[in-house]
Amino acid sequence: MRIAVIYNDPGKTPAGEHWLARSSNRVPPSGVVRDESEYGVLGEVSLIAGALRERGHEAQVFAANHVARLTTFLSTERPDAIFNCCESFLGRAALEMSVAGLFDLFEIPYTGSSSLTLGLALNKGMAKTMLRAHGINTPSHVIVRNSVQLATLAPLVYPQIVKPLCEDASIGIDAAAVVGNAHDLAQRVSFVLREFQQPAIIEEFIDGRELNVSLLAASPSDFETLPISEIRFDGLSQGLPRIVTYEAKWLQESEYYQSTNSECPALLDEPLAQRLRDTAVAAANALGLRDYGRVDFRIRNGDKAVFVLEVNPNPDLNDDAGFLRAAQASGRSYESTVCEILDRCLERSRKTLATSSPGIVN
Repeated sequence: MRIAVIYNDPGKTPAGEHWLARSSNRVPPSGVVRDESEYGVLGEVSLIAGALRERGHEAQVFAANHVARLTTFLSTERPDAIFNCCESFLGRAALEMSVAGLFDLFEIPYTGSSSLTLGLALNKGMAKTMLRAHGINTPSHVIVRNSVQLATLAPLVYPQIVKPLCEDASIGIDAAAVVGNAHDLAQRVSFVLREFQQPAIIEEFIDGRELNVSLLAASPSDFETLPISEIRFDGLSQGLPRIVTYEAKWLQESEYYQSTNSECPALLDEPLAQRLRDTAVAAANALGLRDYGRVDFRIRNGDKAVFVLEVNPNPDLNDDAGFLRAAQASGRSYESTVCEILDRCLERSRKTLATSSPGIVN
């Protein structure tokens, strides 16, 4: 089959202009002139295309960097399916859903979640509302759109964590995101409002273990849970909050990157592991995930309460990323994992065509 692997063309940011340079006076290494959260996609698409070719597909890699160019490609090439690796468009995460919507308009099947789900999951407040509507526990939160609104909030219980409302890949999250008093909270909210030009979400900070449950569709309507991973913060210096920061994911020279490790499978008693698996599937279904995904959890110290932090559609498929580590721990190869994702996409497409075909009138 002719498969187009479509990804967001990465953008560059001079080191001194990166948001980290204005957070806690920490400047990225002088050599960093690009946003590594976007550039990671280059290795991913190369691996995916190689896996598809190994399976006998004709794979074409295409960088989505202009609306007219993308629409021309879709209308002239008409691939049989799209392996969707777009996590933003023109450097804006909010446009991720618009790219998937364009695939819908061209009626070309694509891997991963729908445009609606991508938009819901990106907006942390809406995602948390959906989770709670389905009886799924998630940290309490408030959304602040301006500094005046912050001043009217009832007194909060600290610590809290402050994030941009609509970003992914841990953008906007570093050590200064965790605040322990009203002064630091006001400073961080102002930073997020100014830096990212969007509301800030203030969440209860859950102190405890952090775990991820990766999901791979066994059919168009059923998920299989992969071995559970735990993020370990044992190597971090005292005083640094135990969170997955932007540096932990993308800046190899940083202490967070070097001292934050993943353990898969995690050491868990079976009742807790089953609770995580069941909750992950419920969370994925609540937001309408398709084909594959990952659900991030915190287990609170003390009462061991389980909280869903985020539901991640279309997680990173680099071979050193958490999703692939979980897939490999289940006995799968990189190629077989990628092709399973594509197979579920194609099965969904065939099912849709079958149900939408007009009936035969006698």
